[in-house]
Amino acid sequence: MLVAVFGLSCLISRFFVTDAFGYSSFWPPNAAMLVALLRLRPRMAALVLVACLALNFEINSFAGGLSPTVSFLACALNVVQVLVAAPMTRRFCGATIDLTRPRRFAAFTIIALLSAAIEAAIGVATEYMLLGDATPPVREWMQWVLCDALGLLLATPAVLALLRYARPGQVVWRVEKENVALLVSCIMLTILSFVWGRSPLFLFLYPALAMLAFHARPAWSLTAVFFVSTFASALSAWGLGPIARLSPDGSLMREGMMQPYLFSLLLVVLPINNAVGEKRRDTRRLLMMKANLEHAATHDMLTSTMNRQKFETVLKSVVDAMQPGVVLFIDIDDFKGVNDSLGHQAGDAFLKAFSVRLRDLVSWRGGCVGRFGGDEFAAFIPGAFSAVECEALCIMVSDALRTPYCIAGVTRSVTASIGAVMTGMDRITADELIHRADTALYATKAAGRDGYMLFREPAADLVPFPVSETR
Repeated sequence: MLVAVFGLSCLISRFFVTDAFGYSSFWPPNAAMLVALLRLRPRMAALVLVACLALNFEINSFAGGLSPTVSFLACALNVVQVLVAAPMTRRFCGATIDLTRPRRFAAFTIIALLSAAIEAAIGVATEYMLLGDATPPVREWMQWVLCDALGLLLATPAVLALLRYARPGQVVWRVEKENVALLVSCIMLTILSFVWGRSPLFLFLYPALAMLAFHARPAWSLTAVFFVSTFASALSAWGLGPIARLSPDGSLMREGMMQPYLFSLLLVVLPINNAVGEKRRDTRRLLMMKANLEHAATHDMLTSTMNRQKFETVLKSVVDAMQPGVVLFIDIDDFKGVNDSLGHQAGDAFLKAFSVRLRDLVSWRGGCVGRFGGDEFAAFIPGAFSAVECEALCIMVSDALRTPYCIAGVTRSVTASIGAVMTGMDRITADELIHRADTALYATKAAGRDGYMLFREPAADLVPFPVSETR
């Protein structure tokens, strides 16, 4: 894909953006090679560079006007520029080259100018000393530097955005109708303002780009700048637009006015993108902080299960909705022995492992787990359970929690006492539901631990009591 982008941009630059003197306002194809060096593996990037070099030479030969020697020199120097720019870009800007950040934009601008200056110095010296070019070397060098540096600045973000949307074997377009409409409007406004060079439409291009920068992500606005620059340069090269009218000989179209104009387009969208991007990043940070605070307020810090307040809130909603299910109160038998024998750090690690296992046991049925404090946990499993099914659930949980744990290099088994109560059978308050589960739990402990009790409603004339289920 990068080779195709290089070839297409090379054709457009040679046949539409180059003026009668053979000069271009900016040279975007090098951006495809730079992106290849930044984003691809070395072997694949080398193949892309070789393919681009050969394709560039063929296009230069087909376009005419350049001797084979000059054509090969220009193609080779394009590769030199990206070879110089790639390691510095990766070092100071990162492979993504986020130009919406002022420091990265300033760094990439310096890198583009420096790499273009080295490339131009080699090219001008070769043309002047070996090929006998009569063009003033300083003027030629300046034009070359600005042309290739602008090519990297304007085209690299657009190529990177295209690469992000691409997948192996296909291109996935994320269509955003409003942004597409603004992008097309900027391009149409550019065409109209340059075709009608005497009209004031030329002045409305800046606010149009600013509006796009406010509404769209940086990739959209930077891509719009690239297309606007391409159309503006092409129409100016064909003698249309205000800049061509001011400079019939073409000098202003090159280094005098056209290239500063193209750079000014970037200066319109980048500060806006940066301000909008910072606002979005601040909003995301605030939302993350809010989510973290809400999690900390509703979850246990050690085990990341719900805390008592949150779990009681869940039970209140269960009671209010008369939702059927089972509430389990679970207490670890002889947790103090784990702390005394292995230490408190190992005890904390054990509580984490215990809570993870308990969550795994109930989450597959949409259940939730809370820590009531110390070694006491609670769980709610939704669903219509019969007494037999509730008994089977308690046995399954009890057996699973008894499986040995490996803590601090020591394998240790523990048992748990469980108190169970079914919900959705009668109208009671959440506090009463908690009281029933707690009563069943303490009955299990009184019966010798390592088991479960299911709370059942007694006859109306009797005081409520837990009923032990024989295992």
